[in-house]
Amino acid sequence: MPIPDTGRPPGGDEALAPTTGAASLAAEAWSWTPAGRAAPVLAGLDLAIEPGERVLLLGASGSGKSTLLQAFAGVLGGDDEGERAGVLTVDGRDPAHARGRIGLLLQDPDAQLVLARAGDDIAFGPENLGVPADEIRRRVPLALAAVGLDLPLDADTTRLSGGQKQRLALAGVLALRPGAVLLDEPTAQLDPAGVREVAAAVAALIADRSMTLLVVEHRVDVWAPLVDRVIVLEQGRVAADGPVADVMRAQGEELAARGVWVPGRAPEHPAPASRAPGETLLRARGLAVRPRGGAVVQVGIDLDVRAGEVIALTGVNGAGKTTLALTLAGLLDPASGDVVAGDALRAVDPPVEEPSPSRWSSRALVARLGVVFQNPEHQFVAPTVREELAVGPRALGRTEEEAAAIVEPLLDRLRLRALAGSSPFTLSGGEQRRLSVATALATAPPVLVLDEPSFGQDSRTWAELAALLAAHRDAGGAIVMATHDRELVAALGAREVVLPAAGVASPLTATRGVYRSVVADDLSDARSERPINGGEASRAPRPRRTALVERLNPVAAIAASLIPALILIVTLDIVSAGVALALQLALLPLLGAPPRLLLLRLSPVLIAAPLTAFTLLLYGEEGGRVYAEFLLVRISDNSIELAGATFLRVLAIGIPAIALFARPDATRLGDALGQNLRLPARFVLGAVAALRLVSLMRDDARMLERARRARGVGDRGAARRVAGLVLSLLVLAVRRGSSLAIAMEARGFGAPLPRTWLRPSPWRGIDSAAVLIGILISAAALAAALLTGEFNAILD
Repeated sequence: MPIPDTGRPPGGDEALAPTTGAASLAAEAWSWTPAGRAAPVLAGLDLAIEPGERVLLLGASGSGKSTLLQAFAGVLGGDDEGERAGVLTVDGRDPAHARGRIGLLLQDPDAQLVLARAGDDIAFGPENLGVPADEIRRRVPLALAAVGLDLPLDADTTRLSGGQKQRLALAGVLALRPGAVLLDEPTAQLDPAGVREVAAAVAALIADRSMTLLVVEHRVDVWAPLVDRVIVLEQGRVAADGPVADVMRAQGEELAARGVWVPGRAPEHPAPASRAPGETLLRARGLAVRPRGGAVVQVGIDLDVRAGEVIALTGVNGAGKTTLALTLAGLLDPASGDVVAGDALRAVDPPVEEPSPSRWSSRALVARLGVVFQNPEHQFVAPTVREELAVGPRALGRTEEEAAAIVEPLLDRLRLRALAGSSPFTLSGGEQRRLSVATALATAPPVLVLDEPSFGQDSRTWAELAALLAAHRDAGGAIVMATHDRELVAALGAREVVLPAAGVASPLTATRGVYRSVVADDLSDARSERPINGGEASRAPRPRRTALVERLNPVAAIAASLIPALILIVTLDIVSAGVALALQLALLPLLGAPPRLLLLRLSPVLIAAPLTAFTLLLYGEEGGRVYAEFLLVRISDNSIELAGATFLRVLAIGIPAIALFARPDATRLGDALGQNLRLPARFVLGAVAALRLVSLMRDDARMLERARRARGVGDRGAARRVAGLVLSLLVLAVRRGSSLAIAMEARGFGAPLPRTWLRPSPWRGIDSAAVLIGILISAAALAAALLTGEFNAILD
């Protein structure tokens, strides 16, 4: 049953205010040393934040800001995750006992979305805290509107852009109505309009001081008007604390030198390009792009990437910037049109004749194109930071001495020297981003393709990163970067390609040295443009009729498929299996499952049934007349009957089980198991989250394969390639699982409270009928076998 999408409910933003008042936060001589790190991230920290205060937490990348937020949210981990000392409290209590008082927004948007639908994910926290369903139903669309996210409540969370996911996660935090909101770089992946909307939403929520705010952000200018106080961390301790204006006036210069983004003190920009762009290295003509398995997001792209030039791909979240970047990098095939390498790029050692980057070998790709992915963890393939930087040079045949000569300067330039022996997965978000950029630079490719390269950087590391990219440009290299960072676009003198919203057909054109897409000036104009699929923008899609199989309660579907299976498991004969299968096939059209989808889902069973039968035909129990015999193979009356019975039984067990779950819905299944069977919510929701994690891991596997190809390790033998991919996937799965557990716990999962369920899981007459049909099929199959004397009990 879908959540009613009633639009923004009455009540205004005050409906999201906490019911128990603002929370206080305090630390006394508190320290935290993560497992595997010799030095503490936070050491002897002392601070107190009063209820209703609005605090901006600043500090250089890796100074412990995110760690502190997780500690206050009570999700930092146990003793096996690290060593702590001192006292940390929320409202005078241990954060672990203040469940629901803290709303935490994490850095990584993928790590904090639990359920598959947008509305369900927002409701997840309030459900865990036992908020009545009617109140949750009121809060969900309100929270969605508060962050300016125009999505249907049943939107697939896996198909959202990074910025959309971040706003959705913030909506989930707001729906909790916490006493304190902790935001970890909430606008880092948003377009400028999204930044304004999120800041405005937070401002409205904290206006009456009924909610404490602690926000981590490198950019001060966005949040300075909203906060009373700024705290600066340095080397795990408080380096400055006071009103924003006072701290910035007294210590602005010193803070800027430490990497804080101080308003009015822009970081040093590199010098402008010293020469005009040169020859074309990459050329796109008539290009249309789409993510693998997704819809086309941009069409009609004509673009030249020239030596000594920086191109910035900008536009709203979800416009397809990442998809276009990956297509230009040869990691996605064009939906139509071409991406062709110029002569100079093809001539790079090792030279290639093939003009299309998507068909190059991994070694040829890493020599020509350096790629930085949106999620840095996708591209890590080595156990330490130093080894990670050496992967590319080694793939190009560099000696250890040559690789070291490349790696060591990069460690210093990007301030990674102290982390050289650490695992890339233990770095902060900003540190991981610098490492990913360094891996792209390590092979000195003519073209860099970067996805949000400045994400999570303080002003000092930002300036160093900008200088490195400018040096690459001035050396004749080309850069294509998907970014929301206007400062970086200006600093590098980038030509800008503004992508229109996905679904609006708008070919890209070049004007006055700056690539600009033909974009509607406002939303109403954009809606009047012709959609990519050629349909009429004003014509609403015809709603899909809900099939019978989708209306069944999942518990009823399980019972209807399981009951006949139990009968078929205890007997092995042609009659019972044949009768059951015939009745099932007769009823199959009534389920309304799409034939093509059903055939696809049934393909494993349709393959397994004849293979199993053929095996038993050749090697089954001998009996009766023998028709053929060769070594261990004996085809006899018994083996033929056994093969036939097994063939029919596999189909009779597999077809209903798959047909009844042709469109699997983990959330509905979890609701049914929790409400109808009264299974523990912790177990049920953990399983539902794990199922979502499995779907994410499928996408991760594809991205890891692309990343390994981009890093130069995709040409290894099949066994090594698969082993490396599996190992990387396992590491990422553990990381995702850990992050997901943190996100779930931060939103009240496991709270010692009676859980509510927003989606009712009713048991209707149709569900009882389905179970009855399962019983009747079982009875008919069993009766037919007994009456014909063919019943063959397996246990006899």
